[in-house]
Amino acid sequence: MATWFEQNAVDLIGHALTIIGIIAATATVVWQLGRQHKSSLLLQRDNAREELKLRLHEILTNKVRNLSNANVHTAIYAYMIPFNVENYQRQLAQGLHPTPIKERAPAFSHLHSEANNALSELIEEFESWSIAFPGIEVFQVALNSANHDAREAFVPLFTALLRVLPMDPPENAPPNVPRPIVPSPISKDEYEQLTKLVGHYKEAMDEIGCYVHDLTIESQNNLLSGLFDRRVPLRQPIDPKFKVITTDPEKAEQLLRYFGNESSWGKSKLDAEASVKTKLGKP
Repeated sequence: MATWFEQNAVDLIGHALTIIGIIAATATVVWQLGRQHKSSLLLQRDNAREELKLRLHEILTNKVRNLSNANVHTAIYAYMIPFNVENYQRQLAQGLHPTPIKERAPAFSHLHSEANNALSELIEEFESWSIAFPGIEVFQVALNSANHDAREAFVPLFTALLRVLPMDPPENAPPNVPRPIVPSPISKDEYEQLTKLVGHYKEAMDEIGCYVHDLTIESQNNLLSGLFDRRVPLRQPIDPKFKVITTDPEKAEQLLRYFGNESSWGKSKLDAEASVKTKLGKP
């Protein structure tokens, strides 16, 4: 027996090495397949994440475009009213018979509502994508604050426009009712007050526009960073008192503190919360 092993030792060792080699090769193949499968899953996940970011960017872009169009249209509509009022009254003073001003208070209210609805839709969209867009909360807070200022500026302006602008009577009004009903000219003081109210409203709408512009920048830098090497620079206002909204952790924390405690919206929110706690008997 020993002689047989001795005679076939080389063959036996060769077979053993062959089997070991096959096992090792099989193990290597299995390991490589497992690694490739894991890499494939990671690649699929990364691709899916980038596709989701692109989808989110597209959604935000469409929402922002709708808001920007409505916001600009409303602001320009209000901005032109004092000029048209002044021009109309100047022609009256010259003894002319100018065409009544085309702007109407109800039309302005409708435009404001459309802009407000577009902003509300954008803010609501944030709640669905916070996991894919870290830090987006700061935009939700900033835009809520700016929208609060716009609402506060709208009410006195709309009241003033009811006095200043012509009004179209209902279709079933008697034939002797003027069409449109043109108000009497306003005084210099009333005109100056109207100009101030329009200025306050336009400032509030411009603030919304600035924050929306900041959102488009952050959206590109956060959601498209995997596709491009460069970053879009932040807005740099000439007057440092104007806020620039960013998701940078340190700056975002400062902004959240400001809007939550110092802005008109934040103070109103704190007062409302305090009132509710008082009614519930909580400290």
